[in-house]
Amino acid sequence: MNRRIAIRNLALVLGGAMLFPAELVAGVKNLITLKNIKVTPDQERLLADIAETIIPKTSTPGAKDLTLHLFVLTMVDDCYNKTDQDNFIKGLVQFNELSVNRNAGAFSVWPVADREAFLLSIEQANTYPTELNRFYKIVKDKTVQGYTQSQFFMTKEIVYELVPGRYIVNVPVKSAVKTTGK
Repeated sequence: MNRRIAIRNLALVLGGAMLFPAELVAGVKNLITLKNIKVTPDQERLLADIAETIIPKTSTPGAKDLTLHLFVLTMVDDCYNKTDQDNFIKGLVQFNELSVNRNAGAFSVWPVADREAFLLSIEQANTYPTELNRFYKIVKDKTVQGYTQSQFFMTKEIVYELVPGRYIVNVPVKSAVKTTGK
């Protein structure tokens, strides 16, 4: 092979690699692009783990399978004001710090029973910061809303029919019972 061609090809490969963002090369990227709030890929995965704990995978798809964490982020990004969005992010950071301090590890590696107990303690106790309580309430509400409005739920769990429903033409009528009039 000609040395000049090899050097030129090497320069093209290195120049092309410089044009790609580091996140794409490393494979670390958010699954969703948001306009108003900024979340890291780690925070996005944490939110997915929280949603999966709320609606786990059983014989039906769980929250991760239906990507409900993306629904939560979209709703917060589009439908909440700037103050609520900032408090949501603060609550997410507080949740992460509290979970790491509480069990000496990331929330994703906890046993399922510990995850459920931790979320239940946030829901029932008022000892946590306000932002954390509000964060969890939003995540739970939007996860359940996203699940009940998902295509899977509306087509497989409950069969949705428009009102007034079906028109059944051929329905047998019971014979009338004669009453004696006085």
